[in-house]
Amino acid sequence: MTTDQQAEFARLQGYLNGQGERNSHSAIWPRAVKARMELVDCLAKVTDEQAAWAPSAEDWSIKEVALHILNGSRSTRRIVQALSAGETADSSGIEPPRKTTDATVVELSDQLRDDGIEWAVAISQLPPTPALEPTANHSMFGDLHARAWHLFQRVHDLDHMNQIEAVKQADGYPAA
Repeated sequence: MTTDQQAEFARLQGYLNGQGERNSHSAIWPRAVKARMELVDCLAKVTDEQAAWAPSAEDWSIKEVALHILNGSRSTRRIVQALSAGETADSSGIEPPRKTTDATVVELSDQLRDDGIEWAVAISQLPPTPALEPTANHSMFGDLHARAWHLFQRVHDLDHMNQIEAVKQADGYPAA
């Protein structure tokens, strides 16, 4: 990891923890759900052929990215729930590996929408401002408390939405 990357990760850790300290889960939720809906909108009008296509063998397809976001979101929600309850949380599997799926892009989009609803239900059952301890370690951003992890999901959705948009702009992307 380069010095610039370390500095960027430290900056993001400070942002996530700082914003989480200042905002309750219910205040964070609108920003997170807005990012999720932008992601769902990004998948609209993508065909299954387009969703299965990747610019190269090293690049992920839209379906692989969508599945990664969904699996990561479920893991992140479990971490948020545990930390908010004052429990320890295992974050070792927070970055789900590249996997393929037989699900259609519509099914993945629906699952991402439904996962956003599950976030809302989970957040409504948490203390609005849980203690900033315990924390769980993120492999890039270091120790994050419950509300920082909640904000992380927003950042994760937006980051991978940009990845999906890059696939759509790549040379050879199938026409609709």
